[in-house]
Amino acid sequence: MKYLFTLLVITALSSNLYAQSVNDYKYVIVPEKYDFLKSPDQYQVNSLTKFLFNKYGFEAYLERDQKSFNELTDPCKILYANVTGNATFIRTTLEVTLKDCNDQVIFKTSEGRSKKKDYKEAYHAALREAFYDIEALQYSYNPSAEVEERKTTKVLESSIVKEKSPDLEENKQIGSKTSSIPAAIIFTSEDGFYKAKQTGTTITFYDDSKKIGLAEMGNGETFDVTTTDFSGKAFFLEGRLVVQRKIKGIAGVVEMIFTKE
Repeated sequence: MKYLFTLLVITALSSNLYAQSVNDYKYVIVPEKYDFLKSPDQYQVNSLTKFLFNKYGFEAYLERDQKSFNELTDPCKILYANVTGNATFIRTTLEVTLKDCNDQVIFKTSEGRSKKKDYKEAYHAALREAFYDIEALQYSYNPSAEVEERKTTKVLESSIVKEKSPDLEENKQIGSKTSSIPAAIIFTSEDGFYKAKQTGTTITFYDDSKKIGLAEMGNGETFDVTTTDFSGKAFFLEGRLVVQRKIKGIAGVVEMIFTKE
């Protein structure tokens, strides 16, 4: 009895740690095809995976669903789902895994099992049973990490203001020469994760108060972007800065939108 009680306590603590980790993520990307199946969304297993994640509070998308991806500017705020399985004449088993952008396992369910003979019924029953563990997490998105990041942007804003202040004083003294000195323009990404500071033909990108890279004027009116977090092309559209880049697990180009402060 004592051993059983200890085991239950350890299990509860482990589940709580998983919950705290999973709650930091809002989005789940479900692949088009699982390795144990022969074709994309065979037996509607991928569609059911997406449905169940949404049912239990996540915001899940199949890879082909481009809706809302323009709003996902940080791939490390996304979880990537996978289902592994084995089907025999006797039993079908499935497990669900969630990984982060660094391919680290954040959560893994226990095996869902089914003895149904029809493949579709068996896969669906096993998947629903595996999702009992995800239901038990009582997932609730915790945006506190984002809030903290938004707060730290204030530090960046303050540092930029301090950086600009001497220039302003110097400009007053120079007088007519100030027109030749380009003023810095500050842009903020829609989710508040990144800052962009434009000075002339150069754009400097920041993650919180840390400088992560630059964008230099390329051909025509585009900029070549190179940072430690992302790379791609940038351009101005209707007063906004648009950065086109790739995100792991998402086909095509994803746009980051920066608005002027």
